[in-house]
Amino acid sequence: MATTINTSNKNTVKLLDILKIIFENNKTNTISEETLLSLYYIFDQTIFASLELIDKELITKYVFQPSNRYFYVVEGRKGAKYMCLIQGDYCSCPSFNFSVLLKSDSVYCKHQISSILAEIISNVKVIEFDDSEYQSQILSIESLSFKTPTHKFQQK
Repeated sequence: MATTINTSNKNTVKLLDILKIIFENNKTNTISEETLLSLYYIFDQTIFASLELIDKELITKYVFQPSNRYFYVVEGRKGAKYMCLIQGDYCSCPSFNFSVLLKSDSVYCKHQISSILAEIISNVKVIEFDDSEYQSQILSIESLSFKTPTHKFQQK
C-alpha cells in the first residue's frame, strides 16, 4: 500500500525541520555540493538568492534578554530591512506577502531560508537587546520593510 503525503497544508512541513534534516550530519558548518543539490531541489532558484544574502553577511539575529526572544533581520535593497520569524512562518518582505501568502507560488521567501541557513552554518551576526526594547525594535524594522522607490508622475 502506497503512502500518501498531504501537501495541501503547507504548514505540515516546516522550514526548520527540512533544513535540520538536511544538515543533520553536517559537522563542518559548510554547505557541501550534495547539500546544495538537495536545497536546490526543494527551494529551486530561491536558494541562490538566499545564499547570496548569507555570503554578503546581510542577516542579523536580534536577541532580547532575559526572555531570549529573537527574530532575524535581513537587509534588502535600498535600505530596506525585513523581519523574519522562523518559528512563526513570517517575513515582512513583499515577496512573502505576494508569492507565499497570496499566490502560493512559494512556501518560503529567500529571507526566511537565508536566516535559518545562516544560523545552521554559524554565519549570523547577533545583537542583544533588553526585553524593554522589543516593541521599538519591531516597529523600527517594520518601518524599513516598506521602503519603495519614489516615482515621479508626469501630468498630461
